[in-house]
Amino acid sequence: MLRVSALAAIVNLILIVFAAASPNVIVVITDDQGYGDLSSNGNANLKTPALDDFRKQSTAFDRFQVSPTCAPTRAALMTGLHEFRCGVSHTFMGRSLLKPGIPTLPEMFKSAGYRTGIFGKWHLGDAYPCRPEDRGFDDVFAHGGGGIGQTPDFWGNAYHDPSIRRRGGWEKTSGYCTDVFFNEAIGWMKTQVAEKKPFFLHLATNAPHDPYVPPVKDAKLDGYAAFNAMIENIDAGFGRLMKELEASGAAKDTIVVFLTDNGSAMARQNAGMKGRKGTADEGGTRVPCFIRWPEKIAAGREVDELAAHLDLLPTLTSLCAVPRPEGWKGDGRDLSAALLGKEKFPEDRILFTQVGRWPGDAAAARFRARDFAVRDQRWRLVGLELFDMQADPGQEKNVFAEHPEEAQRLLAEYGKWWNEVLPVVREPVRYVVGSEACPVVKLTAHDWWPSKETEADGAEKCVNHAAIRRFLKDVQVAATRNALPSRSGHWKLEVARTGSYELNFGLLPPEASAEDRRDLSQLRKGVAHIRAGQEETRVEIRSGATSFQLPIDLDAGPVDLEIWFDGQLLNDRILGAFFTSIERKGERKIEIPELKVKPAK
Repeated sequence: MLRVSALAAIVNLILIVFAAASPNVIVVITDDQGYGDLSSNGNANLKTPALDDFRKQSTAFDRFQVSPTCAPTRAALMTGLHEFRCGVSHTFMGRSLLKPGIPTLPEMFKSAGYRTGIFGKWHLGDAYPCRPEDRGFDDVFAHGGGGIGQTPDFWGNAYHDPSIRRRGGWEKTSGYCTDVFFNEAIGWMKTQVAEKKPFFLHLATNAPHDPYVPPVKDAKLDGYAAFNAMIENIDAGFGRLMKELEASGAAKDTIVVFLTDNGSAMARQNAGMKGRKGTADEGGTRVPCFIRWPEKIAAGREVDELAAHLDLLPTLTSLCAVPRPEGWKGDGRDLSAALLGKEKFPEDRILFTQVGRWPGDAAAARFRARDFAVRDQRWRLVGLELFDMQADPGQEKNVFAEHPEEAQRLLAEYGKWWNEVLPVVREPVRYVVGSEACPVVKLTAHDWWPSKETEADGAEKCVNHAAIRRFLKDVQVAATRNALPSRSGHWKLEVARTGSYELNFGLLPPEASAEDRRDLSQLRKGVAHIRAGQEETRVEIRSGATSFQLPIDLDAGPVDLEIWFDGQLLNDRILGAFFTSIERKGERKIEIPELKVKPAK
């Protein structure tokens, strides 16, 4: 029988061998930077020397495809599945939440002994069980929602000196957001290297997403000039990251991936492509992607074959010998052997794009064959227009009539794919309340589904703090001259345990300043309504109230929750509670009577 010390030595040896054989992984993804927003792709309006040098050291995919907007791309990258298969069809409205139970890239690396960390943007859910820490990340340093200043983010946040959320809560930082994220990621990386731990680092900048705030405070730049300045700042941060990686001695043992999340939001320099962010055209989905692993993956190679964000999960796990769950099947291809020069890149790809931004909770089936594209190595079918991307990369000539057989082939492929994803995409993802894993769940209007009480503006009008602030300023004069529309919505929840719950709700979150509470969130006399499923509770509003605390009994299972105020807008219009938290406090206060059914005589 081995002694304990001998066992410990063997375990130590195994860990050392594992660490030596397990390359680290760094994935850097930027927000709204398109294929043409790099100087190496012909853009003379900006300079990206660090990324240009990195491209020369990497294998570069020149026909790399992603989804047309932010959250969908991130869902596909994290799961290896088309976003529709994992519950994501939008960037808010409750349709940007990553479906629980689907294995993720960080979960796989974590299970294999890696330390996992995310820095920057997540955008796949801000409440349990959809937060990054619920989906495989050990360490979290992220803003809320889809960008700094969006509704789930810390109230009043800005690109300079933002508050950023760790697992333990919000932390005030100093500096420009992109620099803050790179600095934190670099420090974390150096710690893992020093401790000889293999790591998976996901750095997702919120820049250059709007608002276009330049890195230098008070710089007189806006619009396109600010957008380019934000990209140049990303380039500088990326250069620092690579320099620190080299200095750490871990560069040769680290796979680094750079890509962006959709086509350019500006598209001023679009490499001759049609389309931009949010479209199904090539300019909406083609982005740069560079992968480097010194002495393993060829440097300076350009790949013309199609590849996609769907490929990163199977490719990275294979390169790192990280096992995928038994029976796992994704939509992407494992490109590891091709990257290592052992086989050719596949040429028989078919990729599907669908801009899933249909309104509210409208039936998904109605949007079949709207805003879609099917792409293979040569052709791009966009709706009922067919383009030969080899002869016509700018999509200037529709050749549907000249090549009907190709169009019909791609249409048939689209039909099969749509029938597969439809059952999943129309099923809502629900936040879970009452779980012991997360006692307090915070909800915001960012994840509202359309109101069940009335026709109302919803999440699309509450995307960020600035929009909410403008609306609430108008509300303060609504009783006299502003015929504002109703604004409300509901949350789709899953109650983990029957019990008594405490709701805290209002027009602003708890961290809002006393000045904002005074100026923006004081309510007039009226009634607050809380509808959970078929049950409604009403509470009198006293003039000047800004927040409410209310107990409510909930039964285990799915429930739709809507909270609104009346008496605030003209003509019986309603005003929803933009911010709510819910916590289980114990057993039900009112027991449901047991009904005994007597047998019929």
